[in-house]
Amino acid sequence: MRNVVYSSSTHQSTIEAYINLCKQFAQDVSTKSKYHNYLDVLDTILEYHNAYGQEKSGDFYSWLMVIPINLGVMTNGFFAGVETKKNAAVVRAYKVVLSQMLNETVAKLDFIEPTNE
Repeated sequence: MRNVVYSSSTHQSTIEAYINLCKQFAQDVSTKSKYHNYLDVLDTILEYHNAYGQEKSGDFYSWLMVIPINLGVMTNGFFAGVETKKNAAVVRAYKVVLSQMLNETVAKLDFIEPTNE
C-alpha cells in the first residue's frame, strides 16, 4: 500500500482504522484476484489524496474527506459486484457497518484543525 500523507496523528489513526476495516471486509467476501483489483483502486484513491491540493484548487477539509468518501463509494461498488446469493447476508451486514463507520470517521475528521504535528 502507498504511503499516505496525513495532517496529524489523529488524522492518521482515524483514516487507517477506516482503510483497514474496508480492506478486511473486501477480503472476506472476494477472491484473491478480485481483492488485488480492489487494492489497485485503493492505491489510486491514496495517490489522488496525496496529490490533492497541490494545485491551487482544493481546501483542507475537502482533502480530509478524499479517502473516506471515495473509499466508501468504491467499497460499496465492490460489494455490489461480488454479492451473490451465498454471501448476500454478509455483504449487506458489512454495508451497514461500513455506513456507520463512514459517518463516525467523517465526524472525527470534522474536528481536525489545519495544522501539522
